[in-house]
Amino acid sequence: MASFVALAQDKPNTNTKADSIIKWIPAKIVGHAQYDYTINGKMQTSEDVKARLYAYAPSKVELLKSSREASLYGLSVIGFALSGAGATLEFIDKSGGSINAANGQETSTSHHSLTGGYVLSGVATALVFSAIFHGLSAKRHAHKALALYNQQYE
Repeated sequence: MASFVALAQDKPNTNTKADSIIKWIPAKIVGHAQYDYTINGKMQTSEDVKARLYAYAPSKVELLKSSREASLYGLSVIGFALSGAGATLEFIDKSGGSINAANGQETSTSHHSLTGGYVLSGVATALVFSAIFHGLSAKRHAHKALALYNQQYE
């Protein structure tokens, strides 16, 4: 009786076919990479592929991780741009000198600290590495989600 009940709970997915494997084809469009998706040789939109991946629980977990990593990538890029611009402005503002009219040589009349520029440069450098890490991690999780989805049909 127990084996009968256990097998009764296991419903095979009847609306999927063995040819439902999602294949991705790298396509280059004017300088940046894009992927085209096919199922059974027919082109699919990325929204259709996401819907299929979200419908399958193991791939949904990886796709959510990919989405989180992509968000962190975007935040890192924005942070890098802001801190890099701030560092540049700080260096420009604090390193200015004046030209001595008598002999034409530059003399430094301001003795401001460049510490703020160095700190912002360090933050910008850290955010570049963070952006690289999160971008690669997002890509890895997206590919893993696709592999997990396709694994059910192999």
